[in-house]
Amino acid sequence: MIWTADEIDAAFVSFENGYHRAVTRIDDDRRRSDQRIPRNANWHANFIDDFSVGENRSRHRTFFDTWGHVNGEYAVPTTTDYRTTSGYPEAKQSRNLAVADPQINVDTGAPIINLRVPILRAGDFIGSAGASITLGVLSEFLASHRASANSATIIANPVDGRVIAASDRQKGVRAVDGRLEVARLNNFDDENVREASRLHRQSRDDNFLFRSPHDGQEWSASFTRFPVSFDHYWQAIILTPTADFIGELKRTNRQIVTIIVALSAAELLLIYFVSRRLSRPIEGVSRELKAVETLAFDQPLMRASKVREIEQLQSAAALLRNSLQSFCSFAPVDVVRGLIKSGIPLHLGVERRDMTIFFADLENFSTHAEQSTPDALLEQMSVYFEQVTRAISDEQGTVDKFIGDGIMAFWGAPVALPDHVLRGCAGALRAVRRMERVNEHWQADGKPPLRIRIGLNCAEVLVGNIGPSGRFSYTAIGDGVNVAARLEGANKMFGTSICISDSVFNAVPSRIVVRPLRRVQVKGRKQEFMIYELMGLANTSDPELKVLPADQKLAEMTREASALFEAGDLEGALRSYEDILRQFPDDSVATSMIGACRAGSLDSKSKFIAAPATAP
Repeated sequence: MIWTADEIDAAFVSFENGYHRAVTRIDDDRRRSDQRIPRNANWHANFIDDFSVGENRSRHRTFFDTWGHVNGEYAVPTTTDYRTTSGYPEAKQSRNLAVADPQINVDTGAPIINLRVPILRAGDFIGSAGASITLGVLSEFLASHRASANSATIIANPVDGRVIAASDRQKGVRAVDGRLEVARLNNFDDENVREASRLHRQSRDDNFLFRSPHDGQEWSASFTRFPVSFDHYWQAIILTPTADFIGELKRTNRQIVTIIVALSAAELLLIYFVSRRLSRPIEGVSRELKAVETLAFDQPLMRASKVREIEQLQSAAALLRNSLQSFCSFAPVDVVRGLIKSGIPLHLGVERRDMTIFFADLENFSTHAEQSTPDALLEQMSVYFEQVTRAISDEQGTVDKFIGDGIMAFWGAPVALPDHVLRGCAGALRAVRRMERVNEHWQADGKPPLRIRIGLNCAEVLVGNIGPSGRFSYTAIGDGVNVAARLEGANKMFGTSICISDSVFNAVPSRIVVRPLRRVQVKGRKQEFMIYELMGLANTSDPELKVLPADQKLAEMTREASALFEAGDLEGALRSYEDILRQFPDDSVATSMIGACRAGSLDSKSKFIAAPATAP
């Protein structure tokens, strides 16, 4: 039976004469609980003597690396009477299947449920057979079948509040005085669960709305009892933030507004074509000036008029167009557009803005420059700058400046963007994916690839016109800009392509797929913060943005390893990162973190990041 399903932890049989026999799996938790278990043991069988041996009863344990091949055994005295353990008295009394309440397995530290069925001989009860079932599968089912993206589902016993399973499996068990126990609703590690349970006990309502004590958001609570035929007085609890449903309505409203805007634009376009037939050369000059005002330089040139005065206006408009087009090559297009529309002379000044800052440069550029001819280097760099700047522009970003092989850009200025963090993530992903395709063509042609590294940070910075009175530069400055530059340099330490700060992750946690790297300390700042590798956007079919299945698996495994590392369990983290390296042999992050784990000191948990060469 134990071979049929991973969730069956043990199979056993107990008799009235005190004899007990069991077969269990051997995992790392059991090995830690008993140092006498061979390290290569995978299975375990044991039996306890019956009462006929008197006070000399022993527990006889045998270990196998493969079933049937013994690699260790020992015996210890015991006074355990399995007739009094969980489920045995119930099976004896009911003469039927008995399902015990959840309890902690003393060997593994995981919650289990014992199932027992009576063994009868000639109608007399002589013992019971049973199995220990882990609750991990049920918790995984609840996690994969959430009512919404941010909902929580729990199965609990309403009598004593004991949690049977939870969509957040880690919270189903809590440590008390150095030992593990099954969590209850009144001490569950989630403020919303505790509040909903309290309100349910007070009102006795099974369905109600309440405010989260954590952030004041409105949540929906639903309490549903299992059918009477189930034989256990359990209930299912579903907690869902109402924003998960209202958010869809808001997106629908935005789509309606977009359609209205599109229809209005179509109507204006029709009016434009009608007016074009009514107006003549002067209308052409007006169109040219309006195109220049919006910096739409892709408009076709006007046909020269035969009227001298109009031809002079056309020449002046063409000269203005060419001058502004040249100016836009040296300043952000949105800044120039704002100056034209406002009509206010340019002046020094900055303002505070919440923005997303982007820094990119090339790996080993100095070596590449030394080994390439000037013409070949210029050709490849032109392609690189074109691909990255176009990726930024496609997500409404502003390219600030080029610093050697580096590029600085930002989202949120001069035009404010409510979704600047998500657009910054999308722009970084598009830049990396497009350069990957370019590198494939270059390598096929025998050219060396250019690997891009990007740092992304979200913070409040100063943005505006900076510099001497005779020459301005529209740019962003501040600590948030410095952090983005240093995050770009952090890629070298981990071998990653896109390194983001915790502020970026916290702004859009459900919209992006990341894996945690480690806490770092930036030069000039005392506070540590977690950094992540950006791997893709969630819930998208765009090939430039979606996360690959292998990267999704890598992110999940890294999250587990990082949690152990940040909790100080360096041995556990080492094993987890080694597991990653076995499945992903070329993963540089796992290689780096294995080195940190093996260092084994508290200082190894905090990594210092100095400024890269492209830092402002």
